[in-house]
Amino acid sequence: METTKNKEFSLNNLFFITLIIATLGFAIISFWQFSFKNILSYLAGAVLVTINLYWLKRLAFKLVKEGGFKKKLAIEWGAKVLFIFGAIALIILKTEINILIFLFGLSILPIAILFSSIALYFKR
Repeated sequence: METTKNKEFSLNNLFFITLIIATLGFAIISFWQFSFKNILSYLAGAVLVTINLYWLKRLAFKLVKEGGFKKKLAIEWGAKVLFIFGAIALIILKTEINILIFLFGLSILPIAILFSSIALYFKR
């Protein structure tokens, strides 16, 4: 069974892999489809995913520490979901972004989780 230190290490690895993938994606967008609009579209998705991951990590540790959902934690969890979905909706509806590249920015987390899982599998 993993200790808390090992789980923290795994989450830190996930943040690091997310940063690497975000940087590689930024380089690809910069060279392949260079425009200010495309770069901002990608960065908007990547930043939202990173905020979501950080917030999720913090809430998960609070959940384990408190031993279950308390009213305050449930409200904070709901606020997180509303903020993320609201930000995505506002970005898509109120700005002139490239939606495909924005979705590419949002997809860095599943890719990072895949690479992190593969790395943990071969580490054992």
